[in-house]
Amino acid sequence: MRSSELRRHRAFLVFFFALLFSSCLALTASAQINTDNAVAKAFLQNLQDRGLTLTHVGPVTVDNDVLSIGGIEGYPNVDQTKRFKIGDLALAQASVESDGRIFVGAFAASKFEVDEPDFNFTADKIAITDLYLPNANDLSNPASNLPMSLYSTAEIMGLLFQDRSTGQSMPIERVSIDFDVNNGGFPIIASVQVAHIVLSRSMFAPPQQQMLDELGLSQVDADIDFEGEWNGDTGEVNIPSAAVVLKDLFSVQVSLKLEGLTDTVVEQIAELATKDNVIALDLLQSAAISSFNLSLVDEGSLDDMLERQAHRHGQSRSAYTQQLTEKAEKQFARIPDRAKQLEFTEAIYSFLQNPQSITLSATPKAPISVTQILGVSAISPASIISLLGIALQANVN
Repeated sequence: MRSSELRRHRAFLVFFFALLFSSCLALTASAQINTDNAVAKAFLQNLQDRGLTLTHVGPVTVDNDVLSIGGIEGYPNVDQTKRFKIGDLALAQASVESDGRIFVGAFAASKFEVDEPDFNFTADKIAITDLYLPNANDLSNPASNLPMSLYSTAEIMGLLFQDRSTGQSMPIERVSIDFDVNNGGFPIIASVQVAHIVLSRSMFAPPQQQMLDELGLSQVDADIDFEGEWNGDTGEVNIPSAAVVLKDLFSVQVSLKLEGLTDTVVEQIAELATKDNVIALDLLQSAAISSFNLSLVDEGSLDDMLERQAHRHGQSRSAYTQQLTEKAEKQFARIPDRAKQLEFTEAIYSFLQNPQSITLSATPKAPISVTQILGVSAISPASIISLLGIALQANVN
């Protein structure tokens, strides 16, 4: 896939926030270097165009089709207190396109580090396939040209975030991103997995720390999984699975279908974002919800958590369940539909008795625009339930 096809995908990358993970590339360095290799010169110039200053570049070597740089160090031009370091870089099957963009079949970097006065980030390894780096014109016009980078797969191993202001640290085993960008058009399929995010006890508020202590957990191990498909021609977005899993505790799972988010609409939203503007509501007139599901699923501790909450309130489990159900029933009494009141109350009661899962779903008879939802919610919030066809179910596989 060459540059003419890449331009069709720029809005998709912004929409799925994939560039958040590729932004580590923007924190390498740039400078001229004594080498006759055209790719090396273009690569370093590309980094320089990102506004970075080089303090060290290791030896540049070429072995068959692999270009290697033995380490890079430097800092952003705008702030010399921020430093970065890369142990080694390798670019395989790399070439400079006719339009000045750089294509790298396989990119690898080891021992990556960003060091700031209040923040430090390290990664043991970064591996990217089918990487395209923009030319200078693209960098100066990110909304109307190719994004900061484009790739098929990316994997970052051994991440560690450290906040010096709070003393907190968060290790992550692996971040994996996969884009189906080889089909030459729409639809495009994306998946993101973040594995083994370690959340230490000290990162939680005192009540949550107490709960973790009671459950015998010194830390929380979390995973994030996302799958999505977007057709920029038809405007259809399908997210069949998105989940945040707190192991041994619970998970939150989401699925969503949207219509009306065409390539043009998403590009306009992205352009407004680059100008720090609030997204205009008229851009969302064509965006509509077809279906939505939000589930809370037990991962081993919900029942124990309810037992402990009941004990903390000096009540039996059955009495505590009844009290929570009655509170929910009073809130549901605002719903005009009596049948929905009973459905919601019964779902809450069933879940509190046996907390396996509870799911809030929206299945409107026809796609409902975002602007219509906002308008109805401002005038009559309870009407949203019938408008979207909202249902609440407990312990349904």
